[in-house]
Amino acid sequence: MPAPPTDASDQSPEVHDRRGEPATAGDQPAADQAAGQPARLPYLLSTVGLESMTAVTAPFFARTLGAAPFALAGVEAAGRAGGAAARYGRNQLADRRPGLRGALDVAGSAGLALAAGFFAASSVLWQAGACRAGSWAARGLGTPPLLEEASATAPAARLGTRLGFERSAVALSAALGAVVAVVLLEFTSIRTVIGLALVPVVLAVVLSVVAFARGRAGAAPDIQAPTQIKITKLRGKPLGVLLIGIACYEASNIAAVLLLLRAARIVGTSDVLSTLQRVALYYAVYQLAAAACAVWAGRLVDRAGTGFVLACGGVSLLLAYLGFAYVTPNSDAVIIGCFLLAGAAAGAVDTAEYTGVARLTAPEARRAGFGMLAGLQSGGRVFATLTAGGLWSLISPKAGLLVCGPLLVVATVIFLVRVDRPARDPDEVAAGRA
Repeated sequence: MPAPPTDASDQSPEVHDRRGEPATAGDQPAADQAAGQPARLPYLLSTVGLESMTAVTAPFFARTLGAAPFALAGVEAAGRAGGAAARYGRNQLADRRPGLRGALDVAGSAGLALAAGFFAASSVLWQAGACRAGSWAARGLGTPPLLEEASATAPAARLGTRLGFERSAVALSAALGAVVAVVLLEFTSIRTVIGLALVPVVLAVVLSVVAFARGRAGAAPDIQAPTQIKITKLRGKPLGVLLIGIACYEASNIAAVLLLLRAARIVGTSDVLSTLQRVALYYAVYQLAAAACAVWAGRLVDRAGTGFVLACGGVSLLLAYLGFAYVTPNSDAVIIGCFLLAGAAAGAVDTAEYTGVARLTAPEARRAGFGMLAGLQSGGRVFATLTAGGLWSLISPKAGLLVCGPLLVVATVIFLVRVDRPARDPDEVAAGRA
């Protein structure tokens, strides 16, 4: 079994303090906080607003606008693609002009606020679709490189734990947004919920402006990103096999809004919560499962490697798809179980993917590795969402959900055969436990 490169899996990148001396492990968390904290809070607030909209997007398109599943899938796919392009453009601009990071944070939050406002006021499908896709593009523009900063400062023995924490924080913010939607739906309509999602986004804009004005929105000067992505350094059979497995998995990872649409059509009646509230609550369950499993997966990856965690995620998502395909109306317990499985896969796999790529790339090529991973994730999810939505509209929901099954099986086999168990020095393990 090929082992990861020593300089990628057994050494953390050297970080220097302001005096030019190597930073100790104890100094690294402080450097990370200085780099990411000003941008993290606005990002998490914007997540609350965006996911409040996501919790009601499926019923808004299906009930209010009468859109077919393929139309909703097309909107989400366009948004994902636009978000990936905007994120790539942000990284390129920020690498060349680090002083623009704060301005890009402001622009992303402001664009999301505008998209949310127009989304709430839209009355026809093309308007709502453009606004929804625009919100994802603004999200990409305002996404700070928190994972890159975390991987650059975390000790090698705790890399998975650190990245799992970042993924969990975002998922918890998303769950909060869904819970807010559940509460608001008790008193108001879907449109008003989308409009009120502006509140946390506007707060994010204000915080981004304040941080930018104070000159603290960019990354710390000691942790500079390379000005050119070194894609040619991404070599090696272990990394290549891992990326093939990731590509198969992401090509079967459909957008969560299609799962919410499926739930909206089979959910049972209740005297306590309306159908809209229950669908939004299911999305909160999905995100809470993602948050919990991101933390668990990060710790497990540090001990056992990425292959086992990724395989478990593939099996979990496959079981969720099977449940959504064959569940009968009014089987709310089964629906909740499916969302738990899908959310667990989302949190665990995202954490394991980034940790695996970080371990199998040298420090100077890690930025390129993360960029390639983000591209595979976006491209795969666009393909999966369009395929599932098209078959859903043309044949049946069951066909749309099960079309992703074969690729999930292939991905799981690849992850099980190519198990990543990086060797670590005892000193690193002791430092990770400290």
